Amino acid sequence: MLLIAFTACGAEQNETTEHGMGSATAKKVEHLDPASAPLHEAKKEAPATDFEITLLSGEPFRLSDQKGKVVLMNIWATWCAPCREETPDLVALYEKYKDQGYVTLGVSVDEQGESVVRPFMEEYNVTYPMYIDTDGTVMEKYGPTMGIPTTYIIGRKGNLRYFAVGALTNKELEPRLKELLAEER
Repeated sequence: MLLIAFTACGAEQNETTEHGMGSATAKKVEHLDPASAPLHEAKKEAPATDFEITLLSGEPFRLSDQKGKVVLMNIWATWCAPCREETPDLVALYEKYKDQGYVTLGVSVDEQGESVVRPFMEEYNVTYPMYIDTDGTVMEKYGPTMGIPTTYIIGRKGNLRYFAVGALTNKELEPRLKELLAEER
């Protein structure tokens, strides 16, 4: 049996980002699923960098308005195999926890925009909020990434808590999300 594991598309070695989330100094948490990218804890508690966007649905979204919720921000692209691999788990987690104060925000970096993102959303039954970052609004604040998918998890108090580069699985994410959802607002 041949097993091929993809971790991230276009991964580069990048030591730090402006968010205190750099891979060289961030603490890796217990890896629960060998099929998943590892999660890393933020090296210090710091507020997530705010931004305001208009979602693909036409609704406004401001990150700071999500305070009191757990937010998983997933930077991805339709052409990225690991992104496709993790999408069903992201959809399942969103559907399971959205009524408990959990938000998944998809941030597509597809240059072709809606013409490729909408068909992807239909194919994968993506129900969580989606933004296409063709103008760099989010990447200006959260880039450059070390590859995609890149995921940031923000706790109820609005602080960055975890990040990962590569495809994440339900088995790796769910225990962390449940822990963050149990924290006081």
